[in-house]
Amino acid sequence: MHIVYWSQSYRKDDAAINRHFGVLIEQAERIIINFDPPSETVNESKLDQNLRSCDGMIAVLSWRQAGPSAYILHEIGLALRARKPLLVLVDDRLPDNILPARILQRRFSHRLYFRQFREHTQAIRALKSYMGDPPPLRYQPRSGQRTCGVVGLMGLSKTNRETVMEFIGSHGYRTVNLERVDVRSPLVFDRFEHLANLDVAVWFVDTATHRSAYWGGALSAAAIPTITITMKPSYPFMDSVPREFQPRTSDASHGLEEVLGIEFNLYEQEFLKAEDTQAIERYTAMQVQAGFLAGRYETDTRRQFVEVVMGDKYTVGQAGAVGPGAQASNITFNQVWNQLQSEKGVDLGTLADQLQRLREVLEREASEPDQKFAAGAVAAAEQSARQKDGPKTIEYLKSAGKWALSTAQKIGVNVATEALKSALGM
Repeated sequence: MHIVYWSQSYRKDDAAINRHFGVLIEQAERIIINFDPPSETVNESKLDQNLRSCDGMIAVLSWRQAGPSAYILHEIGLALRARKPLLVLVDDRLPDNILPARILQRRFSHRLYFRQFREHTQAIRALKSYMGDPPPLRYQPRSGQRTCGVVGLMGLSKTNRETVMEFIGSHGYRTVNLERVDVRSPLVFDRFEHLANLDVAVWFVDTATHRSAYWGGALSAAAIPTITITMKPSYPFMDSVPREFQPRTSDASHGLEEVLGIEFNLYEQEFLKAEDTQAIERYTAMQVQAGFLAGRYETDTRRQFVEVVMGDKYTVGQAGAVGPGAQASNITFNQVWNQLQSEKGVDLGTLADQLQRLREVLEREASEPDQKFAAGAVAAAEQSARQKDGPKTIEYLKSAGKWALSTAQKIGVNVATEALKSALGM
């Protein structure tokens, strides 16, 4: 199982290209996409954290009048720094000198990209060979409490130092003051162990000492997710780099504890702050209940993944089935739901409650991959019903299959049974 960090534009103009490459990655080459859901803000530590959990990166560098996205270029730089296998798909209107020549890259035509699928799938296969089959596991992961390194602490006031230590401890991290770690002898392994095992670091960039400079550089070179903070309102920010990837400012209007809270929420990927929370909730319910986190990611789960991500993330309205062999459409799901409402008088609140009962039974009884997937599909349908999205509920129930229907009939959830019959065309 290969997992890649997928870096791409969120512009509507690029939706078709993203859909095309997403299907190639997921359907043709069976690679799982780790997507960063669009949200109002981001920081570098969040991207580093996502990247650490992946085996490599695929970036789509699309054309823009003002030049390629600085955000995507920055993410490509993070992959290079982390020494992750990397493939960049580059619009053929962009100039030659944007990327280092050693990066695995392929050009695509914005008009004829769908005719270049052989070249693009070959490049994706090459990336898979670099990632390994299967990708290597992390050597001896740490078994203790998660840790947060701190750099530049001594440049803060006593009150701010106490705020930092209390915040980190209250969030379940063991604090490591890196500037107190012995770095003089290469035979003392503490610094190497910290760089290998730190989960995250906080660097107060205003502190100008040799030790803070050393550790700031070491954290960057080791690709440790790092939250950078300045206490100076006049900090010299760079115009050429997105502000999201530069130090956050803590001042009278944004207290230190508030800034730490915002940055740690981003680092820990608080998905509820994403713009499209409904798609993410359905995606999470479907994956967890289907057993994906236990390492079982079957063919139908891949299809469902593409439906959720490609549909809800990149198109306007609801998503139909996509990928090879898919037959369902937005119109079909809407028609089935409208008919179910008019003929059976189905109420979404009642349906959601009955789907919850059905899901709980399916979760207890599921043993095979297809049964786990059915439980996941019902979980996603339940979530859609609670969000008052009838067509999407039907879409997920269609994937739940006959085992879910027979179980619904057995436990006597009549509204859920009718919905499943309609979704399955029975």
